[in-house]
Amino acid sequence: MRIIGVLTGAACALASWTACAEPVKITNIGHGYYAAALYIATQEKLFEKYGLEPEITYVQGGALALQATLTKQADVGILSYEHVLTVAVQGKRIVAFYCIANRPVNNVIANDVLMKDSETLSIEDKIKRLKGARIAMPSANGSGEKMLGVLAKKYNLTLPGDIKSVYLGAEAAAYVAAFQRELIDAALPFEPAGVLVQQTGKGKVYLNMMSGEIPEFRDILFMTLATHPDNIRDKPELLRKVALVFAEATNILKNDPARAKALLAKEYPTMTPETNDQVYATVSQIWPATGRMTEEQARATFSYLQPEGTVPVDFPSTFTNEFLPK
Repeated sequence: MRIIGVLTGAACALASWTACAEPVKITNIGHGYYAAALYIATQEKLFEKYGLEPEITYVQGGALALQATLTKQADVGILSYEHVLTVAVQGKRIVAFYCIANRPVNNVIANDVLMKDSETLSIEDKIKRLKGARIAMPSANGSGEKMLGVLAKKYNLTLPGDIKSVYLGAEAAAYVAAFQRELIDAALPFEPAGVLVQQTGKGKVYLNMMSGEIPEFRDILFMTLATHPDNIRDKPELLRKVALVFAEATNILKNDPARAKALLAKEYPTMTPETNDQVYATVSQIWPATGRMTEEQARATFSYLQPEGTVPVDFPSTFTNEFLPK
């Protein structure tokens, strides 16, 4: 038995690293360009490089990804930090351990009626012009709807009420078709949908949230890798490896754009090279150079969201930089 054990161990060592890799379950919201680090990591086999075997699932809407993370069906959820705060004020915990976007992952794209003479309008006037508009977004109570709700409330509009929400999921084709058929007036889609709509001539950028046009959304925690606290206690090395994977993928995104765009072109094979270039230029504004998070960013996110709940938020407990590469 001892000899068999030695041989088994030797075979494992000599075999492909995936043969003995540690499984990691990751859930992601839809298939948005914002999660480019995930796609690069899978194509470049970075998970395998660090001894992991990824099992990646895609769900429609942040609520489903949150549920998978809360119930530990997933080891890691690619979630907006708002979900971390939403459960925190309810006395529950998930913990962000890597920031993948420090600005919103969608702009407001509008039709010609809303866009007319909008370049001279203030942000306040642009928001007020949305009264009566039909605005599409991926899901109910998602980050897009919450951001729009914050802006509507700030300028004395109601959502729902003055503004009508239309839920179209994450796929770009749905937004292109809705604009073409004049079923909506504006949208907050994940990219590449925004760029594809612009290329049809049916919409343009109305509010450029990804560039930092709106101060409330300029330097925040938006999309993060999050996990259950039990995993921090029980699986610290797994989380450390996941952070290494995303750090290496982020380095490619930020410092080798030609390589990054070539890899992302494989992820979105129907996009033209020109579209891919434009989407990359748009979304690259939201990717931070590292996954590090600060309490100031956490508080800024809470400040605009103001999630409803009775439990005070202990901000340092909602995120950790412990697993980032040293």
